[in-house]
Amino acid sequence: MSTPALVMLGYYDNRLVALSVFIAVVASYAALDLAGRVTSARGGVRYLWLSGGATAMGTGIWSMHYIGMLAFHLPVPVQYDWPTVLVSLLAAIFASLVALFVVSRQKMGWPQALAGCIIMGGGIAGMHYIGMAAMRLPATCHYSPAIVALSVVLALVISLVALWLTFHFRGETTSWGWRKIVSALVMGAAIPVMHYTGMAAASFTPSILVHGDLSHSLSISSLGIAGVIVVTFMVLGLSLLTSLVDRRFSAQTLELEASERRYHQILESALDAFVGMDSSGLITDWNAQAEATFGWLRSEAMGQMLSQTIIPGRYRDAHERGLRHFLASGEGPVLNKRIEISASHRDGREFPVELTISAISGSGTHRFAAFARDITERKQSEQELLAAKEAAEQSNRTKSEFLANMSHEIRTPMNGILAMTELVLDTDLTVEQREHLGLVRLSAESLLSIINDVLDFSKIEAGKLELDLIPFDLRESLGETMMALSFRAHQKGLELVYEVQPEVPEALLGDPGRIRQILVNLIGNAIKFTEHGEIFVCVDELSPGSATTSLHFAIKDTGVGIPADQQEKIFEAFSQVDGSMTRKYGGTGLGLSICVRLVKMMGGRVWLESHPGQGSTFHFTAQLAVQDTAFARPIPLQPAQLRDLHMLIVDDNFTNRRVLHGMLTRWGMHPTAVEGGRAALQALEIANSTGHPFPLILLDGQMPDMDGFALAEQIQKDPSLVAVTIMMLTSAGHLGDAARCRELGISAYLVKPIRQTQLLDAICQVLNNVSTAKNLPLVTRHSLREDKHRSRILLAEDNAVNQTLAVRLLEKRGYSVMVAGNGAEAVEAFEKHQFDVVLMDIQMPVMDGFEATAAIRAKENLTGGHIPIIAMTAHALKGDQERCISAGMDGYVSKPIRTSELFSMIEAMLPEKEPAPASDPANISDPIVG
Repeated sequence: MSTPALVMLGYYDNRLVALSVFIAVVASYAALDLAGRVTSARGGVRYLWLSGGATAMGTGIWSMHYIGMLAFHLPVPVQYDWPTVLVSLLAAIFASLVALFVVSRQKMGWPQALAGCIIMGGGIAGMHYIGMAAMRLPATCHYSPAIVALSVVLALVISLVALWLTFHFRGETTSWGWRKIVSALVMGAAIPVMHYTGMAAASFTPSILVHGDLSHSLSISSLGIAGVIVVTFMVLGLSLLTSLVDRRFSAQTLELEASERRYHQILESALDAFVGMDSSGLITDWNAQAEATFGWLRSEAMGQMLSQTIIPGRYRDAHERGLRHFLASGEGPVLNKRIEISASHRDGREFPVELTISAISGSGTHRFAAFARDITERKQSEQELLAAKEAAEQSNRTKSEFLANMSHEIRTPMNGILAMTELVLDTDLTVEQREHLGLVRLSAESLLSIINDVLDFSKIEAGKLELDLIPFDLRESLGETMMALSFRAHQKGLELVYEVQPEVPEALLGDPGRIRQILVNLIGNAIKFTEHGEIFVCVDELSPGSATTSLHFAIKDTGVGIPADQQEKIFEAFSQVDGSMTRKYGGTGLGLSICVRLVKMMGGRVWLESHPGQGSTFHFTAQLAVQDTAFARPIPLQPAQLRDLHMLIVDDNFTNRRVLHGMLTRWGMHPTAVEGGRAALQALEIANSTGHPFPLILLDGQMPDMDGFALAEQIQKDPSLVAVTIMMLTSAGHLGDAARCRELGISAYLVKPIRQTQLLDAICQVLNNVSTAKNLPLVTRHSLREDKHRSRILLAEDNAVNQTLAVRLLEKRGYSVMVAGNGAEAVEAFEKHQFDVVLMDIQMPVMDGFEATAAIRAKENLTGGHIPIIAMTAHALKGDQERCISAGMDGYVSKPIRTSELFSMIEAMLPEKEPAPASDPANISDPIVG
C-alpha cells in the first residue's frame, strides 16, 4: 500500500473522457450491427464477417480504453511500451471474437452465455490491465485488490448484458431502430464504467527510476491521440458501411430466393399443369400436376421436345410452324388466349385440354409458359347437359304445342256456345230462363278467360305470342305507370323523374300493355337496386316518319351497377348478376328475358350501360305506328295566359331543374333555375333590383343547408317579396306540413311525382286565386282531384291493419272511403248511402263477401241499379277469380294488394268522366317530376 502523502495526484481531461464514452457507444452499435451480419452469413463469408467484425469491434473497445488512459494526466511524463499496447489490442479483438461467435449462434442458453461472458469479460479485463502495464513513468503503480476484483466483476456482468442485448436485437432489420440505439447506449455507457473503475484501482507514488524496459517506449503527442481517434472511427465507420451495404444486397438476395421459392411453390401446388418451353421447343419446366396430367415424370420430361411429348402427331407441324412464325414476327395466333385442344398422354391416348400460352421475352431470348387443364370430365358433362337440354326443349315444345292445340280445340266450340246463348237471350224468356242463361254466359266467359290464359302461356313457351295493335296515348299511359311506381320509389327516398320529349307523337298504335310491362320491369329493377339518388326515365324519337316512329326509352338509375362480365348474362332467363343478388333482392330472373323478347317483337332492341358503383342505364327501342288523328289534350290555361310569365325554380336536383325548366319554357314562360336557398334569395334580390320580379316560385321541399320551409320563411320576412306566390314540391309529405304551409303563406303543396297536367292545374288555380281573393284553401293534389271528381268507395274489410292501409292508400289517391267491418255492415251501408265502387273482402265474420255480394245484387234486382264490386282476397289460386266473378262481383284483386293493380281496377270500374275543354297540345311534353 502507498502512503497517502506520497501518492501522486492526477486528473482527467473531460473532453477525452467524453470521447472515450462516445467511442464505446459507437463500438457497441457496431457490435449489434455486426452480430446480425455474422448470423445471416453462411460458409466462408461467415468467417470473414466474424474476423473482420471482431477486429473492428475490438479496435473500438481498445480505443475507448486507450483514450480513457490518455485522459488521465499525472505530474510526471508517461510513455507507453508499444508491444504491450499491441497485446492489449489483441486481447480486445479476442474478446470481441468470442462475443460475436456466441451471439451469432442459432440458440444461446445460459451455459453458452455464462461461458461467453467469462471469456469476453476476462478478455476486456485483461486488455485493461495489460494496457496499464504498458505505462512507463518515474513512479510505482499500486492496485487496490478490492477495486480490481470489482472491476473484473463489472467486466463479467457488462459482458453478460452485452451478449444478451446483442443476441436478442441482432435481427433488427432497420439501420436506426430505437431498440438498437437504446441497446448501444446502455452497452456504451456500461463498458467505460468498468474501465474507469479499473483506473480507480491504481495509485502512483514517485520513484527515481522508471520501471520497465524503455527500449520500445513511446511518448504520445496530441497528434498521436488524434491519429488513434481517426483510425478508430475509420475502422468502425468502414465496418458499419460494409454492414449496411451487405444488408441491402443480402435483403435483395433473400427476397429473390424467397420469390423463387414462392414461385415454385405456387407452380407445384397449382391445379393446372404447367409446362415451360424455350425458343427451341425444349421443355424447361414441369410441375407436379403436369406429371399427373400427361404421365411423364419431371426428370423424364425436362429437356425433351414439347412437340414430341404432349402434342398429338397431327398438330406437331402446325406447332413448329407457329413457333417459327412467332420467332420471326413476334406474333402468335394462340398466344394469351384460352383455347381448347387435344393433348397426348404418355400411354398414347388423346384427351381434351384447356390451354393458355404466354410468351416471355427478355435478354434477346424467348420463353413460353403454358397452363393446361384436363377437361375430359367437363366435356362429358357438357355433352350430357346438351343432350338433357335438347330433350327438355323438345319436351317443352311438345307440351306447348299440345296446350295450344287443346286450347284451340276447346275455344272453337266455346265460341259457338257463347254465340247461341246471346241469340237465345235476345228472345222472349221467363225470368228464371234468363237467369239460367245469364249464368251459362257468365260461366262460358269465365271458362274462355281461363282458356285464353292457357293459350297465352302456351304461345310464350312456343314463341307464338302476338302483340295487340290498339290506339293509345303514350304520355297518359306512361304517366299512370310512373304514378303506380312512385310509392315504392319514395319509400326508399329516391327521386323519380320522367320526361317525354316534345317531338314524340301524341297518339300511337301499338300494345300499351306490353310497353307498360317492359317499363314496370325495368323501373322496378332500378328502384330495387338503387339505395339513394334518382331514377330518370326519358323517351325520345329516333327516326320520325309519317306512318311509323321509332322511340327510344332510357331508364337511368344511381344504383349498384353491374360488372361488365355480367351484363350479357342478366338478359338470360333465370339469371341475375350473382347468387347474392337473389338472396338480397329477390326475383326469378325472368323479367329481363321477357323484356328482350317483347322488345324484339316490337322491332327494337335492349342494351345496357353500367359501371359498378355508378349506376346503370337500360335502353330499349320500339317501332310504333302513328295515328291519323291525335288525342285532344286538355290544358287548363290558354298559352297566352302563361306566356312571358317569369318564374323561379329552386331545386337541388339537377335533373329535376332541367325537366321543370324545359316544361315551363315550352309553355311560353321565362323560368330561372337555381340549386339552393341562398342562390334563390340572391336571384330574387337581383330580379327586384332590375325591375323584373318573380311573381311565382316553384320550390323543392327537401334541400341541403336550407330546406323549402326555411327559404319560404326568409322570403316572407322580406317586405319586398311579400307579393311572391310560392308553390312547394316535396318527395314525401309529413304530418304538420299543411299547417306550416298556411303559416308561411305557401299557396300550393304538391307531392312528387307530379304529372304535367297536374302541375298546370295547380299553377292555373294558384294564379287565379292570386287574382281573385286571399286566404283560400291550400292547393294540393287531392284538392285538384276533388275539384274534378271525388268518388265514394265502400270498403268491406274485417282486419284493422288492412283497413288502415287501404283507407290511407285510397284517400291519398283522392277517394272518399267508408269502412264496414263485415258483410252485414256493408249491406247496411249500401242501403243508406251512395257509392261508386265496393271493395269486398271474402272472409269476414257475421256475413262473408259472397253472401254480402248476393244480398246487394238481390236489392239491385228490385231497384234496377248496378254497383261495381271488386273482390279483395288472400285466395290467389287461379279458380278463385272465377268464383268471385260467378258470385256477382265485377273485378278481382289478390292480396297482398298491389296499389297499381287496385287503382287500375277501380278506375276501370268508375263511369267515364266528361272530358275537359281541349286546347292545342303542341310542343307540350308530359313529364313526371319525382
